[in-house]
Amino acid sequence: MQSSDRTIRRSTRLCLIVAAVVSCATALLLTIAPAYGQSTLPSRHPTGKRVVDKNVVTFGTQTSSATKPDGRGIYLFGATPGGRIEDHVAILNYSDQTATFLIRGTDAVNTPQGGFAALPIYDRSHDLGAWIALPKSDLRVTLRPRSDLIVPFLVEVPANATPGDHVGVVTATLVSSVISKSGQRLRLLQTVGTRIFLRVSGPLHPSLTVTGLAVNDEGTFNPVGTGTAQVTYTVSNTGNVALGGLQTVNVSGLFGGSSSAGRLPKIQLLLPGFSVKETAEIKGIFPEIQETARVSVRPLYIEGSVAPPSGPFQASLSFWAIPWTLVAIILVLILLVVGWILRRRWRRRRARGATAGPQEPDGKGGVGEQESPPGGVPVSNGSSEHEATGYEPPAKGPTPVVSHRSVDLK
Repeated sequence: MQSSDRTIRRSTRLCLIVAAVVSCATALLLTIAPAYGQSTLPSRHPTGKRVVDKNVVTFGTQTSSATKPDGRGIYLFGATPGGRIEDHVAILNYSDQTATFLIRGTDAVNTPQGGFAALPIYDRSHDLGAWIALPKSDLRVTLRPRSDLIVPFLVEVPANATPGDHVGVVTATLVSSVISKSGQRLRLLQTVGTRIFLRVSGPLHPSLTVTGLAVNDEGTFNPVGTGTAQVTYTVSNTGNVALGGLQTVNVSGLFGGSSSAGRLPKIQLLLPGFSVKETAEIKGIFPEIQETARVSVRPLYIEGSVAPPSGPFQASLSFWAIPWTLVAIILVLILLVVGWILRRRWRRRRARGATAGPQEPDGKGGVGEQESPPGGVPVSNGSSEHEATGYEPPAKGPTPVVSHRSVDLK
């Protein structure tokens, strides 16, 4: 019994020690969990010096007819392979000084943030920018203060042009010199432009692909609280139609809980072959062991263009979201209950052992005692009794035989 008691006591102590260790380890892990942050560095001039521009020139470009600027805003063209399109662009000088501008056609690109931009002035165009012809390849125009100039241009579509959208820009670049704060003379390039969207006839395949879906679940230390998750993903235009998008992001749990990101900004116009990285923050996520993040993008088309049916484009990712604090608390409670049960059983066994007397081998009477047979004749129970009375049994021998005969008395 003593060995069993020691085993029970050791098991109880072990349960309590494990419970304490689990609690401490969980708290430590949650305390040292890595935090993530972002920092933004201010942009500077390539020389690293502040530029002071004392001669500001305000200018711009605008869609135009052959005689005056118009209000189209952008160029929307449709053509077949090998086609030709003629149009005009207006160059406007809004400033009070004379300025010279470099006019050129170039490809349009997306910035890493998804914005629309023209290819840098000294980079070579390979798509629509290479199809734009101006009156002169290196066209420079000089405009008096508060004046404008209408410039014709021609778009010559190659015979092998691929179907879908091709995007370019007619740009005007002001090349000027400025004096830096240290007194150095710097060359400054300022560019503005008007967009050209050309759709070449043929099969259209609008497609946005969501890739690189990742979730950073920050969790929560509160055992019954909710946490926040950062969902990052990349949206790529894998079709041949320029598309924007309305994006929605939500996280659903194993037991039916669901949380959605707040109102997300629209995905700006993505040109075929370009992509943009997006981030959505979702609050109010209760860890339900396993969660699923879903991203959906509904396409947006250029206003005025044909919108073939497509989308929404979706992607999903499952990830673990374990409520470690709650699990630790439940585990500690289970270990405490098991320890309490084991200790209670040990106490009961100890109490029964203390109150019960010596046990009889046959369950009747004391040790070495026998019941007397009927008639009250004592029965010897061993040599000890003989020694006490001094009686010695006779030696064993043949038993004498006595015969009895009846005698007739007269």
